[in-house]
Amino acid sequence: MDDTQKMEYARAFLQKEVESEFPYPFQILTEEDSFLFCFKNGRRDCCARLKATEGMLNKLCSGDKKVQKQEKERVLRVLEAAVEAQENTTLSEKSEYGKMKNMLILRPLNLDFYRSELVNVPYIRIGDVALVLYCVLSHLGGDYFTTKVYRDQVQKWMVPEAEVMRAALVNTSFLYPPRLYSIQCLMGWDGKRYENGIFMGEDEEQKIPPGMRSYLLTNTLEINGAIAVFYPGVAEKIAQDLGGDFYIAFTSIHEAQIHGVGMISPEIVEYSLQETNRECTRPEEVLSNHVYLYNQEKKTFSMLMDGDFLEVEHEE
Repeated sequence: MDDTQKMEYARAFLQKEVESEFPYPFQILTEEDSFLFCFKNGRRDCCARLKATEGMLNKLCSGDKKVQKQEKERVLRVLEAAVEAQENTTLSEKSEYGKMKNMLILRPLNLDFYRSELVNVPYIRIGDVALVLYCVLSHLGGDYFTTKVYRDQVQKWMVPEAEVMRAALVNTSFLYPPRLYSIQCLMGWDGKRYENGIFMGEDEEQKIPPGMRSYLLTNTLEINGAIAVFYPGVAEKIAQDLGGDFYIAFTSIHEAQIHGVGMISPEIVEYSLQETNRECTRPEEVLSNHVYLYNQEKKTFSMLMDGDFLEVEHEE
Protein backbone atom coordinates (compact mmCIF):
# COMPACT_ATOMS: atom_id res chain seq x y z
CA MET A 1 0.00 0.00 0.00
CA ASP A 2 1.13 3.55 -0.67
CA ASP A 3 0.85 6.28 1.99
CA THR A 4 -2.62 7.40 0.88
CA GLN A 5 -3.95 3.85 1.01
CA LYS A 6 -2.39 3.32 4.44
CA MET A 7 -4.05 6.49 5.76
CA GLU A 8 -7.47 5.41 4.50
CA TYR A 9 -7.06 1.83 5.77
CA ALA A 10 -5.99 3.06 9.20
CA ARG A 11 -8.81 5.63 9.32
CA ALA A 12 -11.45 3.01 8.45
CA PHE A 13 -9.97 0.56 10.96
CA LEU A 14 -9.98 3.13 13.77
CA GLN A 15 -13.48 4.36 12.89
CA LYS A 16 -14.82 0.80 13.17
CA GLU A 17 -13.04 0.19 16.49
CA VAL A 18 -14.17 3.50 17.97
CA GLU A 19 -17.80 2.93 16.98
CA SER A 20 -17.76 -0.51 18.60
CA GLU A 21 -16.14 0.61 21.88
CA PHE A 22 -17.38 4.18 22.49
CA PRO A 23 -20.88 5.39 23.32
CA TYR A 24 -19.89 8.86 22.07
CA PRO A 25 -20.10 9.96 18.40
CA PHE A 26 -16.55 10.40 17.14
CA GLN A 27 -16.01 10.97 13.43
CA ILE A 28 -12.48 10.31 12.21
CA LEU A 29 -11.13 12.43 9.37
CA THR A 30 -7.73 12.64 7.72
CA GLU A 31 -6.00 16.00 7.54
CA GLU A 32 -2.62 16.05 5.79
CA ASP A 33 -0.42 13.83 8.00
CA SER A 34 -2.85 13.63 10.92
CA PHE A 35 -6.05 11.97 12.06
CA LEU A 36 -8.70 14.34 13.37
CA PHE A 37 -11.22 12.94 15.86
CA CYS A 38 -14.29 15.18 15.99
CA PHE A 39 -16.51 14.80 19.02
CA LYS A 40 -19.75 16.67 19.70
CA ASN A 41 -21.56 16.79 22.99
CA GLY A 42 -24.15 19.49 23.62
CA ARG A 43 -22.86 22.94 22.70
CA ARG A 44 -19.15 22.30 22.92
CA ASP A 45 -17.62 20.75 19.82
CA CYS A 46 -14.18 19.28 20.43
CA CYS A 47 -11.37 17.82 18.41
CA ALA A 48 -8.50 15.50 19.23
CA ARG A 49 -5.61 15.32 16.77
CA LEU A 50 -3.07 12.53 16.38
CA LYS A 51 -0.07 12.63 14.11
CA ALA A 52 -0.19 9.76 11.61
CA THR A 53 3.46 8.81 11.93
CA GLU A 54 5.02 6.15 9.72
CA GLY A 55 5.32 3.87 12.76
CA MET A 56 1.65 4.31 13.64
CA LEU A 57 0.47 3.56 10.10
CA ASN A 58 2.71 0.50 9.79
CA LYS A 59 1.34 -0.90 13.06
CA LEU A 60 -2.30 -0.34 12.10
CA CYS A 61 -1.78 -1.74 8.59
CA SER A 62 0.56 -4.60 9.50
CA GLY A 63 -2.03 -7.37 9.77
CA ASP A 64 -0.47 -8.45 13.07
CA LYS A 65 -3.51 -8.53 15.38
CA LYS A 66 -1.44 -8.08 18.55
CA VAL A 67 0.37 -5.02 17.16
CA GLN A 68 -2.88 -3.55 15.84
CA LYS A 69 -4.54 -4.02 19.22
CA GLN A 70 -1.72 -2.26 21.08
CA GLU A 71 -1.83 0.73 18.74
CA LYS A 72 -5.63 0.83 18.84
CA GLU A 73 -5.57 0.89 22.65
CA ARG A 74 -3.13 3.82 22.57
CA VAL A 75 -5.52 5.74 20.36
CA LEU A 76 -8.49 4.92 22.55
CA ARG A 77 -6.63 6.21 25.61
CA VAL A 78 -6.31 9.57 23.86
CA LEU A 79 -10.04 9.59 23.13
CA GLU A 80 -10.84 8.62 26.70
CA ALA A 81 -8.81 11.61 27.84
CA ALA A 82 -10.79 13.76 25.40
CA VAL A 83 -14.10 12.57 26.83
CA GLU A 84 -12.84 13.06 30.39
CA ALA A 85 -11.66 16.57 29.56
CA GLN A 86 -15.02 17.34 27.96
CA GLU A 87 -16.81 16.33 31.15
CA ASN A 88 -14.23 17.96 33.42
CA THR A 89 -15.19 21.00 35.47
CA THR A 90 -12.55 23.06 33.66
CA LEU A 91 -15.28 24.48 31.42
CA SER A 92 -18.11 24.12 33.91
CA GLU A 93 -20.06 26.79 35.73
CA LYS A 94 -17.37 26.79 38.45
CA SER A 95 -14.37 27.44 36.22
CA GLU A 96 -12.12 30.39 37.06
CA TYR A 97 -10.23 32.59 34.62
CA GLY A 98 -7.05 32.44 36.69
CA LYS A 99 -6.95 28.66 36.35
CA MET A 100 -7.75 28.68 32.63
CA LYS A 101 -5.74 31.66 31.40
CA ASN A 102 -2.66 29.66 30.38
CA MET A 103 -4.81 27.12 28.52
CA LEU A 104 -6.50 29.64 26.23
CA ILE A 105 -5.40 29.99 22.60
CA LEU A 106 -6.69 31.50 19.36
CA ARG A 107 -7.10 29.56 16.12
CA PRO A 108 -7.53 31.11 12.65
CA LEU A 109 -10.75 30.37 10.75
CA ASN A 110 -12.43 31.89 7.71
CA LEU A 111 -15.20 34.09 9.06
CA ASP A 112 -17.64 33.58 6.19
CA PHE A 113 -17.28 29.78 6.16
CA TYR A 114 -17.73 29.43 9.94
CA ARG A 115 -19.98 32.42 10.66
CA SER A 116 -22.96 30.36 11.85
CA GLU A 117 -20.76 28.40 14.28
CA LEU A 118 -19.25 31.56 15.77
CA VAL A 119 -22.44 33.34 16.79
CA ASN A 120 -21.79 32.79 20.51
CA VAL A 121 -18.00 32.37 20.38
CA PRO A 122 -15.52 35.20 21.08
CA TYR A 123 -13.20 36.01 18.18
CA ILE A 124 -11.03 38.80 16.82
CA ARG A 125 -11.95 39.82 13.28
CA ILE A 126 -9.24 40.97 10.88
CA GLY A 127 -10.77 41.34 7.42
CA ASP A 128 -12.34 37.97 6.59
CA VAL A 129 -10.14 36.15 9.14
CA ALA A 130 -11.48 35.22 12.58
CA LEU A 131 -9.07 34.43 15.43
CA VAL A 132 -11.30 32.18 17.53
CA LEU A 133 -11.04 31.45 21.25
CA TYR A 134 -10.26 27.83 22.19
CA CYS A 135 -9.07 26.02 25.28
CA VAL A 136 -6.29 23.38 25.10
CA LEU A 137 -7.35 20.59 27.45
CA SER A 138 -4.49 18.21 26.71
CA HIS A 139 -1.36 18.44 24.62
CA LEU A 140 1.45 15.93 24.07
CA GLY A 141 3.85 16.54 21.21
CA GLY A 142 1.83 16.85 18.01
CA ASP A 143 -1.29 15.34 19.60
CA TYR A 144 -3.69 17.75 21.25
CA PHE A 145 -7.30 18.21 22.28
CA THR A 146 -9.14 21.53 22.15
CA THR A 147 -12.61 22.89 22.60
CA LYS A 148 -14.22 26.20 21.69
CA VAL A 149 -14.89 28.59 24.56
CA TYR A 150 -18.30 30.26 24.43
CA ARG A 151 -19.17 33.84 25.28
CA ASP A 152 -21.43 32.95 28.21
CA GLN A 153 -18.50 31.13 29.80
CA VAL A 154 -16.23 34.17 29.40
CA GLN A 155 -18.88 36.43 30.90
CA LYS A 156 -18.90 34.36 34.08
CA TRP A 157 -15.19 35.09 34.56
CA MET A 158 -15.98 38.78 35.11
CA VAL A 159 -12.99 39.75 32.94
CA PRO A 160 -13.40 42.01 29.87
CA GLU A 161 -13.58 39.89 26.73
CA ALA A 162 -10.96 42.03 24.97
CA GLU A 163 -8.51 41.33 27.80
CA VAL A 164 -9.19 37.59 27.55
CA MET A 165 -8.57 37.65 23.79
CA ARG A 166 -5.31 39.60 24.08
CA ALA A 167 -4.04 37.18 26.73
CA ALA A 168 -5.02 34.20 24.55
CA LEU A 169 -3.11 35.63 21.56
CA VAL A 170 0.03 36.11 23.65
CA ASN A 171 -0.37 32.61 25.09
CA THR A 172 -0.70 31.13 21.60
CA SER A 173 2.55 32.78 20.54
CA PHE A 174 4.39 31.24 23.50
CA LEU A 175 2.88 27.77 23.12
CA TYR A 176 3.39 27.63 19.34
CA PRO A 177 6.26 30.00 18.42
CA PRO A 178 6.44 31.39 14.86
CA ARG A 179 8.77 30.01 12.22
CA LEU A 180 9.65 31.63 8.87
CA TYR A 181 11.39 29.78 6.04
CA SER A 182 12.52 30.94 2.63
CA ILE A 183 11.01 28.82 -0.13
CA GLN A 184 14.50 28.26 -1.55
CA CYS A 185 15.70 26.82 1.78
CA LEU A 186 12.69 24.53 2.03
CA MET A 187 13.40 23.09 -1.41
CA GLY A 188 16.98 22.32 -0.40
CA TRP A 189 16.30 20.63 2.95
CA ASP A 190 15.57 17.00 3.65
CA GLY A 191 13.29 18.13 6.48
CA LYS A 192 12.66 21.09 8.79
CA ARG A 193 14.07 21.04 12.30
CA TYR A 194 12.88 22.86 15.41
CA GLU A 195 15.67 25.44 15.28
CA ASN A 196 15.17 26.21 11.58
CA GLY A 197 13.18 29.32 10.81
CA ILE A 198 13.77 31.19 14.08
CA PHE A 199 13.63 34.91 13.32
CA MET A 200 12.24 36.71 16.38
CA GLY A 201 15.60 37.29 18.09
CA GLU A 202 18.18 40.03 17.69
CA ASP A 203 21.08 37.77 16.65
CA GLU A 204 22.38 38.09 13.10
CA GLU A 205 21.70 34.38 12.57
CA GLN A 206 18.02 34.95 13.37
CA LYS A 207 17.49 37.64 10.77
CA ILE A 208 15.41 36.84 7.71
CA PRO A 209 17.59 36.36 4.62
CA PRO A 210 16.69 39.31 2.34
CA GLY A 211 16.19 39.24 -1.41
CA MET A 212 14.16 36.03 -1.57
CA ARG A 213 11.02 36.05 -3.69
CA SER A 214 8.85 34.31 -1.12
CA TYR A 215 8.81 32.91 2.41
CA LEU A 216 6.62 30.49 4.33
CA LEU A 217 5.30 31.53 7.77
CA THR A 218 3.88 28.97 10.20
CA ASN A 219 4.47 27.82 13.78
CA THR A 220 6.56 25.07 15.36
CA LEU A 221 3.69 22.57 15.15
CA GLU A 222 2.81 23.58 11.57
CA ILE A 223 -0.83 23.40 12.70
CA ASN A 224 -3.03 26.53 12.60
CA GLY A 225 0.23 28.37 11.88
CA ALA A 226 -1.28 31.13 9.71
CA ILE A 227 -2.14 33.00 12.91
CA ALA A 228 1.57 33.66 13.47
CA VAL A 229 1.50 36.85 11.38
CA PHE A 230 -0.86 38.35 13.99
CA TYR A 231 1.34 37.45 16.96
CA PRO A 232 2.66 40.48 18.86
CA GLY A 233 5.73 41.87 17.10
CA VAL A 234 5.88 39.31 14.28
CA ALA A 235 4.67 41.50 11.39
CA GLU A 236 6.88 44.36 12.59
CA LYS A 237 9.93 42.06 12.69
CA ILE A 238 9.28 40.66 9.22
CA ALA A 239 8.89 44.17 7.76
CA GLN A 240 12.04 45.31 9.52
CA ASP A 241 14.14 42.45 8.19
CA LEU A 242 12.67 42.62 4.68
CA GLY A 243 13.09 46.38 4.60
CA GLY A 244 9.49 47.41 4.02
CA ASP A 245 5.89 46.40 3.42
CA PHE A 246 4.97 42.85 2.49
CA TYR A 247 2.09 40.83 1.03
CA ILE A 248 0.49 37.89 2.86
CA ALA A 249 -1.22 34.98 1.08
CA PHE A 250 -2.93 32.61 3.51
CA THR A 251 -2.59 29.32 1.61
CA SER A 252 -4.43 27.52 4.45
CA ILE A 253 -5.17 27.92 8.14
CA HIS A 254 -1.79 26.29 8.74
CA GLU A 255 0.54 28.65 6.89
CA ALA A 256 0.96 31.87 4.96
CA GLN A 257 3.25 32.87 2.11
CA ILE A 258 5.10 36.17 2.58
CA HIS A 259 6.25 38.31 -0.35
CA GLY A 260 8.13 41.59 -0.06
CA VAL A 261 6.46 44.44 -1.94
CA GLY A 262 8.33 44.95 -5.19
CA MET A 263 9.38 41.31 -5.52
CA ILE A 264 6.10 40.24 -7.20
CA SER A 265 2.81 41.87 -8.17
CA PRO A 266 -0.17 41.41 -5.82
CA GLU A 267 -2.33 40.32 -8.77
CA ILE A 268 -0.03 37.35 -9.41
CA VAL A 269 -0.08 36.50 -5.71
CA GLU A 270 -3.88 36.70 -5.69
CA TYR A 271 -4.24 34.44 -8.74
CA SER A 272 -1.86 31.85 -7.27
CA LEU A 273 -3.61 31.97 -3.89
CA GLN A 274 -7.06 31.43 -5.35
CA GLU A 275 -5.83 28.57 -7.53
CA THR A 276 -4.18 26.94 -4.50
CA ASN A 277 -7.33 27.28 -2.41
CA ARG A 278 -9.48 25.91 -5.22
CA GLU A 279 -7.29 22.96 -6.18
CA CYS A 280 -5.23 22.04 -3.11
CA THR A 281 -6.89 23.23 0.11
CA ARG A 282 -9.89 21.65 1.82
CA PRO A 283 -12.81 24.13 2.05
CA GLU A 284 -12.76 24.04 5.86
CA GLU A 285 -9.02 24.89 5.83
CA VAL A 286 -9.24 27.87 3.45
CA LEU A 287 -8.49 30.99 5.48
CA SER A 288 -8.88 33.70 2.85
CA ASN A 289 -9.02 34.17 -0.90
CA HIS A 290 -7.76 37.74 -0.51
CA VAL A 291 -4.17 38.96 -0.45
CA TYR A 292 -3.27 41.02 2.62
CA LEU A 293 -0.74 43.84 2.85
CA TYR A 294 1.18 44.84 5.97
CA ASN A 295 2.12 48.52 6.03
CA GLN A 296 5.34 49.00 8.00
CA GLU A 297 4.87 52.71 8.66
CA LYS A 298 1.24 52.54 9.78
CA LYS A 299 1.56 49.04 11.33
CA THR A 300 -1.75 48.09 9.74
CA PHE A 301 -3.17 45.29 7.60
CA SER A 302 -5.06 45.87 4.36
CA MET A 303 -6.95 43.45 2.13
CA LEU A 304 -6.94 43.44 -1.69
CA MET A 305 -10.48 44.07 -2.93
CA ASP A 306 -11.24 44.70 -6.61
CA GLY A 307 -7.70 45.83 -7.32
CA ASP A 308 -7.29 48.13 -4.29
CA PHE A 309 -5.93 47.52 -0.82
CA LEU A 310 -8.51 48.50 1.80
CA GLU A 311 -7.33 48.87 5.39
CA VAL A 312 -8.94 46.49 7.89
CA GLU A 313 -9.19 46.92 11.65
CA HIS A 314 -8.86 44.53 14.52
CA GLU A 315 -12.45 44.06 15.70
CA GLU A 316 -12.88 42.29 19.03
